[in-house]
Amino acid sequence: MVELTEYIVKVHRKGIIVLPSELRKKYGIKEGSEVLLIDEGEQVILLPRQGLEDLYGAARKYGPIIDKMIKELAEERELEARS
Repeated sequence: MVELTEYIVKVHRKGIIVLPSELRKKYGIKEGSEVLLIDEGEQVILLPRQGLEDLYGAARKYGPIIDKMIKELAEERELEARS
């Protein structure tokens, strides 16, 4: 079972909220990071948005395979654009 921790934060002007530093550190959220807000009707879920670079870092050992796939996709798109 996952242990839940609650945080109470104030909403400032223009809807700005400050995430507790513990959460920012835990999820790698820094100034300029993007987060995804999902409205589920009864609640709002906030998720750190991961870019391809973040995911690539987690899969570093697959780097050459990922690079090859990206190159192949780019070549396919270029061929499609020409036809």
